[in-house]
Amino acid sequence: MDSTYAGAYGHVKALYLDLLKRDEIERIKESKKDEFISVLSSTSYKNEIDAVYNQFKEPDVVDIAVNTHFIRNCNNMLTLLPSMGKGIIKSYLSKIDIQNIKLILAAKLIGKNIELTENMLTIGRGFPAGISGPLISKEEYRNIIEQKDIVEVINYLTRYPYGRVLLPFSVSAELSRDVSGMSLALDIEYYNNLLGNFKFYNGNEGPVLRFIQSLIDLRNIMTVIKEIELNKPSKELLIRGGTIPIEKLSDMSKMKIEDFIKDLPYDLEEANKLYKEDGLIANFEVELKRIIHNKYLPTFRANSLSVAAAMSFIISAEIEKDTIRLNWFKKYYDIERRIIDIGYGI
Repeated sequence: MDSTYAGAYGHVKALYLDLLKRDEIERIKESKKDEFISVLSSTSYKNEIDAVYNQFKEPDVVDIAVNTHFIRNCNNMLTLLPSMGKGIIKSYLSKIDIQNIKLILAAKLIGKNIELTENMLTIGRGFPAGISGPLISKEEYRNIIEQKDIVEVINYLTRYPYGRVLLPFSVSAELSRDVSGMSLALDIEYYNNLLGNFKFYNGNEGPVLRFIQSLIDLRNIMTVIKEIELNKPSKELLIRGGTIPIEKLSDMSKMKIEDFIKDLPYDLEEANKLYKEDGLIANFEVELKRIIHNKYLPTFRANSLSVAAAMSFIISAEIEKDTIRLNWFKKYYDIERRIIDIGYGI
């Protein structure tokens, strides 16, 4: 590895100074609803809170500040990376844009209004839909949501790789009133692009490849769980590239959920207990993320001179964002019942 490449990843360590410390996270978690924003403002989120506090009301002010902070972290990371490392990180972050595109398409199909408020997309009466991604600019999002229907949105997106994937659906989606085919096509494009942009350069990037494969496992497992609940076949919805063959997952989709999870290489018993209590399959997704992150984050952080270091920072920033937003949501809406935590031990 040349010194320029090594030096670029060396600078990644400095970005960690902007992430919250354990005691700061604990103070946020322990704060009461009426002091939450003040406590958050005493951290590195102060600039974002100050910038939006007088413009927006609760609960949006926290969402917008946290999303803006996350985007700033992503952009700071991208400016530091050498060209060899940017491809995989941009591919990973493109999931934000893909999720937003799915939501915009669905909203257009059912005639819901979409707005872009600072760094947050909202649908209908202020329902938060997603954050403006680090790859598609806010200005471009404004242009996208101004398109009158799905066909115009798809045509506008042809300037991005997403449009090429969606173009075959431009007529059928309007006729069928269904965006599931487009959603699957976007998912396949995302994971193929993620795998395609993975490259061995320093020789120690293997854990990053295995992490990507685990993300495909996560997506496929959640697809099977959803399809078990709906009693529908799932093979055509599964994506190749994970560690669990899709043929095996398809056969397992005939099981009950509690039997299905027992045959997986992930321990989901705790999530299953919560699922039995509240019926929320989201518990499985959160637990899978926790398992995968706990497995790979320590390894990524140890590989300080590879793209793994950049991936570690982005994941850590994501966890921080989700942790703050979940705790704010619970306090603002006074939700006392147990919800599986997403702090991953921060």
